[in-house]
Amino acid sequence: MSLAAQGSEQDAVHAEAEDTQRLSGKSVVTYSKPRYISTTTIKPRSGKSSGATLGSASKGYAVWGTGKTSAGHTQIKFFGQDAWVKSSSVKRVSVANYTTKRGTALRAGAAAGKTLAKLPTDYTVGTLNNARTNKNQWVQVQYAGKTGWVASKDIRSVSLDATAGPGPKSYSDATWASMVRKNIAKYCPSVDVRVSKKRGEYYAESIPRRITLSRIGNNDPNAGNIKAVALHECAHMQQFKVYPSGFAKLTKYAEKINPRRDGRGIEHLADCMSERMGAKRTGTLANGSTYIAGYQGKCTSAQNQAAASLLAGKRPAGA
Repeated sequence: MSLAAQGSEQDAVHAEAEDTQRLSGKSVVTYSKPRYISTTTIKPRSGKSSGATLGSASKGYAVWGTGKTSAGHTQIKFFGQDAWVKSSSVKRVSVANYTTKRGTALRAGAAAGKTLAKLPTDYTVGTLNNARTNKNQWVQVQYAGKTGWVASKDIRSVSLDATAGPGPKSYSDATWASMVRKNIAKYCPSVDVRVSKKRGEYYAESIPRRITLSRIGNNDPNAGNIKAVALHECAHMQQFKVYPSGFAKLTKYAEKINPRRDGRGIEHLADCMSERMGAKRTGTLANGSTYIAGYQGKCTSAQNQAAASLLAGKRPAGA
């Protein structure tokens, strides 16, 4: 199994014309209003659906809002001017980030509010408004799709560039592995997960039945890339199950239906199986970087039919 990561777009100014400017990547801004990231190329205007175009910025550019929205549009600051963009073209992100110093509760209200969730230690969360209450003893943050309050004494301020989500100390190896096991339990209920501290180490074993996954650089066991890798290795387990005496025939057949003819037909077939199990082989991580999991290439109808047979516990026709 291979796993490749691609960084987010570069922080650079690409061009500057006489009356307009085009920007790419993340901007450096100093306002204290809501912060947004463009999800596509934006062309801010002086009016909501009309008015002069003030320039353009590519996907991944950071802007700050004025706090105003109207009729599906959001007002932002662009080169010092108030400008409007479609609300669907920007995503609101943190104005401040905090990392937990210890495990702490996310409460519906400050102090005595209902506990909404438990935050583990070394976990980074963001706040959309940095609201505080009770003499700054509580801060409102976002966690796992919930908005609530955490005690100021349990968190520390960190850079806006800090990656949201768990840190190296958030989960023990045993807990990390347990969470991965839950993600593959539907298809590999009796398969153990072994945590590796060797970067890029991912493989499945038939005897003993276990999957080895590298945790280095992957603190979140629920991240899309780790889910995809785990399901890919789970797919190999299904292959072992259908071909318990060795699957030379399957390997030969997998290469026969492999349009890439790269000698990795069995791996591509595992990718197709993982997709049917719910894996997303490409996506975006919490830090904004994109990932590619697997051996790339779309699955053909023949590969999908073979994948379906194997997941049903049957040998593909012709294999």
